[in-house]
Amino acid sequence: MYGKVTRYLHDRKFGFIRGEDGNMYFVHHSKLNGEYIDDGYYVSFKPFQNDRSDYNARNVMVIEAPERKRKHGKTHKKHG
Repeated sequence: MYGKVTRYLHDRKFGFIRGEDGNMYFVHHSKLNGEYIDDGYYVSFKPFQNDRSDYNARNVMVIEAPERKRKHGKTHKKHG
């Protein structure tokens, strides 16, 4: 499934993804497979259920990161 990260709290190590089906999915950092995500990132993920919620995300992979929020490969403009 595809979705957009609506909120990710780095200090608390969890966040939420709005899935293409309109549901909000909880994601914990342990389900990111080493990926860095942040608010506004477009991702693919696998939905799953657990004893706390029917809407959880795992196997999260970044599809597109907004240019202004990319962690690596920042573009710097020279002035002058």
